[in-house]
Amino acid sequence: MKKSFLVVLAFICALTASAQTKPKGMKELRDSMFTVMKLSDESRKAMHDVIAESGKGQKAIREDATLNEVQKKEKLADFLKNMRAKELEILTPEQVKAWKEFTAELREKQKVKSN
Repeated sequence: MKKSFLVVLAFICALTASAQTKPKGMKELRDSMFTVMKLSDESRKAMHDVIAESGKGQKAIREDATLNEVQKKEKLADFLKNMRAKELEILTPEQVKAWKEFTAELREKQKVKSN
């Protein structure tokens, strides 16, 4: 009887643990951010392209064996500055505001989770 009870209890605990919400993936996070920003289909595609370009560029800089760590950091900072400028060309001031609010809220949630 005790063994059966323990087996059932362990099973319930396992189900509960697996049913907890998982952190959002990058695609899901990006899509929800685009929704909050109320991007048009055209703007959504343009932002997607900039994000893809940014990811590839950052990876290339990090993997560049000809650069030392300081050079990588400087090159990455310049690259990200250029990517940010491209993003701002696509977005309206209202969308930029929504983006900043969304990211601030996300950072706050991350702080709460880490504490």
